[in-house]
Amino acid sequence: MKGAVVNNQDGAKKFAGLLRKLKKSPLPDPDKSNDAVEVLIKSFLIWDSTTSKASAAYKRIMDRIVDYNDLRVTMSHEIVEWIGPRYPRAQERCQRIRAALQHTYKREHAVSLDRLHSLGRREVKHYLRSLDGILPYVADRVTLLCFEAHCVPVDERLRRALITAAVCDDTVTVNDLSSWLARQVKAANSTDTHYVLQAWTDRPGSVSKKKTAKSRA
Repeated sequence: MKGAVVNNQDGAKKFAGLLRKLKKSPLPDPDKSNDAVEVLIKSFLIWDSTTSKASAAYKRIMDRIVDYNDLRVTMSHEIVEWIGPRYPRAQERCQRIRAALQHTYKREHAVSLDRLHSLGRREVKHYLRSLDGILPYVADRVTLLCFEAHCVPVDERLRRALITAAVCDDTVTVNDLSSWLARQVKAANSTDTHYVLQAWTDRPGSVSKKKTAKSRA
């Protein structure tokens, strides 16, 4: 990453040390669902938020719908009311969820991603990243947890936390940071690493509120 990591070697050492330290702390419960649509929705809710907020929001959504097709045809402002208007980036988040479900239905004639299990991992990643409303974090998290692809999902919260930990500087983008982290983590460890980092950013005080030079791009 050009200018993104404080120093490639130094950043790698700091990240390895950070992981060793973080692995000593309790992890959030892993997402055991094999339903890629469920993980997709949960990933949209976790993006730039916390696990506890996302879990509560997902439950509120599920309490109000019959199935995911029901959610697809629900207007985004109604979903905002369900999760609460104070939820981080509520309007954008709900618009993205609805857009992704609508595009999935248009492609599959159902709100289902089951067909992706017959595709290669590269095809799966391309498919998910081309969905309307999708975010790299959401696509990577679904690809990792449902299709066992090697990646490290990164959102703005994780980016800011790693900047604060001096693993990278504030010129790094989310996409570049995700690519760099994937090179630091073995494929067999990528799921555990995701949950370790997720638990870390869930902790109060781990994410700086100070705005940095770049964000999602």
